[in-house]
Amino acid sequence: MSRQDFPPEEFTAILKMAHKRGIYVIADECYVYLNFCGSFSAGSVTEAREHLVIVGSLSKTYAMTGWRLGYALAPAPITSAFTKLQSQNTSSTAHMIQKAAVAALTGPQDCVAEMKAGYIQLRDQILAELKAIPAISCVRPEGAFYVYPNVSGYFGRNGINSAAAVAKRLLHEAHVVTVPGEAFGTRDHIRLSYATSSAEIRKGLQWMREWFARL
Repeated sequence: MSRQDFPPEEFTAILKMAHKRGIYVIADECYVYLNFCGSFSAGSVTEAREHLVIVGSLSKTYAMTGWRLGYALAPAPITSAFTKLQSQNTSSTAHMIQKAAVAALTGPQDCVAEMKAGYIQLRDQILAELKAIPAISCVRPEGAFYVYPNVSGYFGRNGINSAAAVAKRLLHEAHVVTVPGEAFGTRDHIRLSYATSSAEIRKGLQWMREWFARL
């Protein structure tokens, strides 16, 4: 379960309870600035910092996906262990990626707000496009840039019996790339990214509608 499944007050209570019991919490905040309901960081719960590890990434906030540069905030003994482990696994981050990270973190942040506003528009578009496909339902996501529609209404049609089968045939027959829900622990859903242009979303969903209509 992700942090975004909890309202801030509940997550704060969990952090405090874990701290009181000596339990470490790892907070994955890769999407913290792409939360459409307002940003909340576990780091704001200062009472729990002795048992808190925050991990983040520049991939999402600054569109540096593929460069694999991130960070961790944690008590000194833990970061020291991180350093020892990393030194035996990778020698260094490429110089140009380090320079890009400094520029991203110290430069103007207007682009982050603009990107989030753009993602909200694309999310609303893809949800509307999915709604036009019969027997498909989709929860409205409140962050990141993915939708996770339920396609189980098509199970039993033309040999379809799982999300993996839907994803495979969408790829080969409709030329639309999706990720089957089995990769995330459910078999009724597929995942689509809307980190693309409005035109590409329109085209891809049109191909999906036509494919589902043929089942």
